[in-house]
Amino acid sequence: MISHESEKKSVPVYGDGVKDVHKQILVGPRDGFTGYLREFTLAPGGHTPYHRHNWHHVVYVLEGTGLLTFEDKKHSIKTGSVAYIEGNKTHGLTNTGNTQMRFLCLVPEEGDSYQED
Repeated sequence: MISHESEKKSVPVYGDGVKDVHKQILVGPRDGFTGYLREFTLAPGGHTPYHRHNWHHVVYVLEGTGLLTFEDKKHSIKTGSVAYIEGNKTHGLTNTGNTQMRFLCLVPEEGDSYQED
């Protein structure tokens, strides 16, 4: 499987505690991968919810600056930062910069699903 991010649909993310977040599934089960590689884009001031779930994930910051709140402790993140977040640990990401923040997030198959049109 070879594709380009421009071929993948970007969808807004809605829910409690979410502000100005878009998601693209770059690779997933439809491509033969047993998980999801997603790209998230947060507008300035945007954030994911402060939440927890059963699965682990890896975050890699492609662009921008922000805060990763992990178990009530705030960590500055920037382009090139990598985080491993264990399952059942409370976490959330916030864009603290003046430009968009983009990050990759890799999760197991139970960590996402395709949103149908």
